[in-house]
Amino acid sequence: MSGTEPVGIRIKRERLAREMTQRQLADRIGVGVPHVSKVEAGRESPSDELLVKIAEVLEIDPGELLLAAKRVPEDLLEQLAADPAGGIEFLRRWQSER
Repeated sequence: MSGTEPVGIRIKRERLAREMTQRQLADRIGVGVPHVSKVEAGRESPSDELLVKIAEVLEIDPGELLLAAKRVPEDLLEQLAADPAGGIEFLRRWQSER
């Protein structure tokens, strides 16, 4: 997945698009501002659970953040196993929409 936007940059871009401060995001996801700052700067890697919380607050698909973090969501793995062609088509559509 070379050339993709790092997850921290994606989180920051989505947060700023919603005119939200790091403090507001931190308060809503239950972490400190320093943690949000480090995640956005790429100095810390958020847990999968935290990525899901962030996605919910920013109103984006959690799978997108998990993919940006180079983690494949369990349900996507199951979809790929059940329908490899459909999973690949989903990934192509998702990439082209970015």
